[in-house]
Parts: sequence; structure tokens; C-alpha cells
Amino acid sequence: MTSSEPSGVFTPETLDRYFRSGHPSVHRIGEQPECVLVIEPDRRLLRLRTPATDSPPDLAGYDRIGFDIIQEPGEDETWFDLAIDADGMGYEGYSLIMAIADHLQAGQQFRHAVAAALATFRELLGRRRGLSDDQETGLFGELAVFEHLVHTLGEEAATASWLGPDGEEHDFVLPECDVEVKTTRAEGRVHVIGSPSQLTASPGRPLHLVSIQITGGGAATGGETLSERVKRVRLLLPKSGRVFEERLRSLGWDAANPDTYTRKFLARSAPRSYHVDNQFPAIDRDDIARFVDRPELVVSLTYRIDVTGLTPTPPPSALIDFCERNPDDHA
Repeated sequence: MTSSEPSGVFTPETLDRYFRSGHPSVHRIGEQPECVLVIEPDRRLLRLRTPATDSPPDLAGYDRIGFDIIQEPGEDETWFDLAIDADGMGYEGYSLIMAIADHLQAGQQFRHAVAAALATFRELLGRRRGLSDDQETGLFGELAVFEHLVHTLGEEAATASWLGPDGEEHDFVLPECDVEVKTTRAEGRVHVIGSPSQLTASPGRPLHLVSIQITGGGAATGGETLSERVKRVRLLLPKSGRVFEERLRSLGWDAANPDTYTRKFLARSAPRSYHVDNQFPAIDRDDIARFVDRPELVVSLTYRIDVTGLTPTPPPSALIDFCERNPDDHA
């Protein structure tokens, strides 16, 4: 097995870029014995592969770690394949794999190398799963919109308008329109649309997509973690705090472990609003029906849109001071 990418120590930001690329990649992380890191973004998996030279490890009780013995097509050599579910703990999973690789490079057998690394990471791997990276990003952006609405509409009206956590199709229902919030850490305004109805306007209701771009804050002044944002917004809600907390729980937020989210984020650019009309790059059920004989059999659809080059449209009145103004809009 050979590496298709240069080796090296990853930072959280480097690893995050590989996950966000959407493409699997292979990285050599050890020579004697050969150790290979495989990143599978679509399945949120990290894999460690090394030649099968001794007995398999004992992984009883670890539901986020899988193990297999594989043989690549056309090769005689067999490989140990240890897979870690990295959803919500990408860098921690990477650190575990690097610890195993270090033990192997020091001469330990695979079974013992895994046991030694797991002894250090046991608490991490046994903890309750938190939000995934994408969910963390999405909630960070939605809370930015929610906080602004608290200031413009008042806490009770803002809380009543936030319906995304209740399973409604659009995130916010404002007096004049519906709003779908999409947040990305990409350099361009590339957003994942999770269903054919997500960008379908409700009858008689205009729909706007609010595009938010954030980036890792690191040690920069002004950066904020998701936990810090939740705490700060909660202080704005003396009357609606309990409803706010219930909605966070419905999204997967664990109030008992708020310090799980330690990454700081900064705004990459000003948010933009786009009116989702017939010219907007959206796919709905009618579009599917035009190309598929049995559209009712298409039970799910996920696609990406890049709105970087689109001209923003005037935002809803409650978000005028939140979104970037179109230079051609003199309203």
C-alpha cells in the first residue's frame, strides 16, 4: 500500500480541511512497520492500516472502533484495518491513531500498541457522542441569526420564530417570510442542502436563504466557541430560557457537557441573504418529477450549491442590519 498524500503531523484545521474536501485520502504516518492513515469524509471515518503480523486487538466495549483484516486486490500482503467513527471527535480520533502508530514504531506488537493507546483514550471513547462537526457549525450560525432576532423582535417573538429545532422545514418563520440558514467553513459559499423540500417555499410565503461563512478562530481575539455562544445567548432570555434549552436538546446539545466544544470560530465575511425564487439553484420535487418516471421512489436527496457568485438580494426587514447590503440596493 502506498500513500497518495504527503505525511506529516496534522493540526485540527488541517484535518478539518481534509474532512470538508469530501474526498478520501491516504497518508503514510509510519515506516517500520508501515502505518497508513485513511480519511473517509463521507462516512466520517479514520482508518489505521498496518501489515497483519500478530494477533488482533481486544476491542470489546468500544462501539466507535471497528477492526478487520483485509487484502488489497492484486496484493499478497494482508493488513490490519482499525476504523474509528470520528463523527464529532475527528482530531481526538486522529490523536488515538497517531498514538497507536507511535507504539508500533517503538517496536510493540499491534495488539499491545492498541491496548496501550486505548488505556489513555478510554474516557474519550466512552463518552456520549456530541454534535457532529457539521451540526456544530450549523448551530453556531443559527444562533447568530437567533441572537439578532432577539434584539430586533424581542426574545419571545424570536423564540417563537425559531422552528428548525422542532423539525419544521425552514429554520425561522418571520412575519414577512421564511428563512433557511446555512453556515459553512469553506472559503466559498458552498452549502449542503439536505432534502428536495428544504429550499421549497411554503405556499404564499417568500423564502430566503441566509448564507453565513465562519472560520477557525484559534487564539485570535474575538473568537467564540459554540459553548460560549450558547451561554451568552441564554443570558438574553429571562422569559424564554426553558424553551431555548429544550430546542437545543432536540438538536443534540448536551447541557451537562458544554465544554465538549472548544473550537473558536470567527466570521469569515458578512452574511448574505438570497431570495429563493425560480432563478435560484434549488432542486425541488417538481424538478425531480421532470426527470424521473417514478419520483415518489426518490426518498432522499442531498446536494451542494455554491452561491459565491450570486448577487445577494435585500434581506428580510428583521435581518437588514445582520446581512450584507447589496451595493445596488438603495432602500
